Amino acid sequence: MNSFLRLLCLTLLSAAVLANGAFAQTSAYAPAPSEAAVMPPAAPAEQSGLQLRSNLVPAVLPTATVLRLKLDRPISTASARPGQQFTATLARPVDVNGRTVISAGSSVNCRVDGAHGARRFAGKPSLSIKAISVHTPSGEQLNFTASVVDTSNPQHLDVNQEGAVRGVTPNPMNKVEMGSLTGVGAIAGAVIAGPEGLLIGTAGGAVVAAGHMVIKHHDLTLPAGTELIFELDAPSSTTHPQTGGV
Repeated sequence: MNSFLRLLCLTLLSAAVLANGAFAQTSAYAPAPSEAAVMPPAAPAEQSGLQLRSNLVPAVLPTATVLRLKLDRPISTASARPGQQFTATLARPVDVNGRTVISAGSSVNCRVDGAHGARRFAGKPSLSIKAISVHTPSGEQLNFTASVVDTSNPQHLDVNQEGAVRGVTPNPMNKVEMGSLTGVGAIAGAVIAGPEGLLIGTAGGAVVAAGHMVIKHHDLTLPAGTELIFELDAPSSTTHPQTGGV
């Protein structure tokens, strides 16, 4: 009986050892998970190459940015009206942080804000002009408001605190007209009343000349090519697309 129990125990033990060995061998030769199962799905073929994306790069013009503009055509107080638009050419490039934002030769849009002819002998006619927009080299439109602060010919033109361009000196023809009317009055007085009428005619001619100058409308004309210096009243910015990146 004892021998039988021993034999049974040995048989069961041998079976257990054989079963454990077979399991270990099966585990050793089990195939490893494929890389396809571990790796994430591949990107579509059309996304694996160069990808273009739109990067918005701001072109910022700070306050007081200088624009030197040359008028493309004459502007006069005799014909200009508030709201009238015209163009001027940028004489020098505008650079910000080493990058050209507006190229020289660009056409800048301008607007007449006021046109006033002087009706007084000592008055000065004036033109109020604003620069309002330009197209950047990238093709985007840059909007702003810039006022005149100076001119390239300060001997004949000045700019007041409101940004209006004015003539510095009176019209030289005023003195010619004044002398002519005074002389005509003197001659007329001498012819009509003789020598005694010379003084009367001179005084009368002077009065007529002064009255003519008071009511005369003096106009200011800025010829084509006149260079005006503008400064931005406030910062202005735009965005334009660039492509690149992988």
